[in-house]
Amino acid sequence: MNNSLLKSTKLNALASYSSFIVNSALTFFVSPFLVQYLGSTTFGIWKSVQKVLSFATVADGRATQALKWVIANKESEDNVLKKKQAVGSALKVWTYFLPIVLFIISILIWKLPSLINGVDSELYPKIQLLGFILGLNLLINPLIGIPDAILVGTNNGYKSTMIKTVGIIVSNFCMILSSYLGYGLVGLGVVVLCVTFLNSIFIFYICKKSIRWLGIKKPSKAQVKSFFGFSFWVLIWSFVAKLILSTEILLISSLIHPKEVSNYVFTAYIVQFCVSVSLLSGSAITPGLGKLIGAKELIKSRRITESIREIILFITIFFGGLILILNKNFVKLWMGEEYFLGSIPNLIIVLIMIQLVMFRIEGQIQDLSLKIKNKVLVGGIGAVTSILLGILFYNLMDSRIEGLFIGVLIGRILLNIAFKRMVNKMMNIKNDYKSFVYLGVIITLGYFLGKKIPDFHSWLSFIPFLLILSLVLIVVCYFLFLSNESKDKIFMIIKSK
Repeated sequence: MNNSLLKSTKLNALASYSSFIVNSALTFFVSPFLVQYLGSTTFGIWKSVQKVLSFATVADGRATQALKWVIANKESEDNVLKKKQAVGSALKVWTYFLPIVLFIISILIWKLPSLINGVDSELYPKIQLLGFILGLNLLINPLIGIPDAILVGTNNGYKSTMIKTVGIIVSNFCMILSSYLGYGLVGLGVVVLCVTFLNSIFIFYICKKSIRWLGIKKPSKAQVKSFFGFSFWVLIWSFVAKLILSTEILLISSLIHPKEVSNYVFTAYIVQFCVSVSLLSGSAITPGLGKLIGAKELIKSRRITESIREIILFITIFFGGLILILNKNFVKLWMGEEYFLGSIPNLIIVLIMIQLVMFRIEGQIQDLSLKIKNKVLVGGIGAVTSILLGILFYNLMDSRIEGLFIGVLIGRILLNIAFKRMVNKMMNIKNDYKSFVYLGVIITLGYFLGKKIPDFHSWLSFIPFLLILSLVLIVVCYFLFLSNESKDKIFMIIKSK
């Protein structure tokens, strides 16, 4: 990796991590206030509505997602016309799908109340109004996505990330104020819409200042057809990815109750932290990897892919150990013990997290080939299977939430096997199973240690133990999961200027 690539990777990673840390910290401090002002059930409804409506975003044709990978793949070329035509293709494909987006949003708004179990009928109008506001937000999102995709594809994603970080801060404080003043669900929706609109203005301005070739050219029919072909499979994959990421909340919301959604959100807080850190780490590196793949430098591409896998496994096992040992105490001190789902669900959630992160990273790498049809088909089968098995095991185990999680876990095994094989074939990489033996040992030890750890009664006693445990896990994972080459790459990225 040359110095400019290392520098961009470092800036992208730092911006992504900073944004995520800010977002996670705000979630930690803001969520209790939202639960206090809204109530546990209303907070669960807010989370459920967000997840349901997120499916409408895939109906825009995923042109902006496709544009990001097309730009990254063409970054090694100097053909400005092709890049401008790629932007034109993205806009054209988006207009093709706009009527479909409007139709799906309308249906979802109409059906929203019936998709959430146990909701009082008097809340139906508010839920539908919230759906309408968030639907408007979804319509303007793709317009932000085009300049954002260009910045990411050219390895300048850190610039738009910084703008979105400011938006996150403003959004969270406005949501607290709105809830405190009694505006409820509708107020939260208005805050999200306004912040999205402001973000779109600032991101476009930064993109215009940063990208010299920024512009739009009319693409040829062949280019639109090629872009549409890739965008179509990106669309389907986006739907599958949304389904995978939302499976647990959708099942809990429809089978149990919105209040249990709140319990899951707080139990899985560190899990979501880990998933985001892992995917952000992969996203920081993949644009550079895409440039190497586009330039046909397969040996370098193979080495970077192997390092990505090791780094992501390192991150995932570190967080998995923390969650198994300390999550009960963390949730108890944060929200109260009643918001913790239990040791067995906690273990299964960690296994699902590891499983999810590993196949999502493989999926990110597979995207760079611009040939994702097989990944999408397998992903769709795995997503549907996990939902069906989640429902089946929930009913077989007397409506216990553990059964739901076990079904999801089993249903996704196919994805881990198939996605890794696809990338191995693309890069000509051989499997190494030694790391997974270490993984099993750490997860087992973490589970039993978690049952032995005494209760902490204050943050003052919890935080020092957390820091010591974190240091121990970092050292253990560093030596068990990182090769010398991966260690060198990490230090090269850190030292790059």
